[in-house]
Amino acid sequence: MAVDDTIDTEQLSISPLDEVDAREMREFLLDAQANFWGDRDLSGDHDAYWFHQFVTSGLVARYRSEIVGYLLGVIPHDGPAYIHLVAARSDFRHQGIGRHLYQHFIDHSRRLGVSSVQATTKPESSGAISFHSSMGFSGELIEDYAGPGNPRVFFELKFSED
Repeated sequence: MAVDDTIDTEQLSISPLDEVDAREMREFLLDAQANFWGDRDLSGDHDAYWFHQFVTSGLVARYRSEIVGYLLGVIPHDGPAYIHLVAARSDFRHQGIGRHLYQHFIDHSRRLGVSSVQATTKPESSGAISFHSSMGFSGELIEDYAGPGNPRVFFELKFSED
């Protein structure tokens, strides 16, 4: 898909990760990693453990039956929901895939009664920082968040109590 093409959102479907086999999905994503992450090796962020933990609240985006994006996140019974990782296939970037995945996760979290959705990113990830801000998240730089010398921008979208 060319960069200036726009997708027909009626052809986009978002479904729970538990509708596919978590192990097969993990293997597919690791094999197709370059299509989602380019030259970056994010194998460590795709540990089998995460797929077991996120199977009930993770999401898969399909466009005309092709996997074009995914979100790994958790919605606990108490406490805030957390988005671990989101990605759109490189040929589908800037088409709203990540926004659709996030909005689906946020809406589901709100329906389940959690107080907020949280996420983190590296301070140098200006695109991720802009994206979260555009989705209504507030952000704060926290030094050593991911260990000594590993700062993160911590994002939170708080839900108002009705």
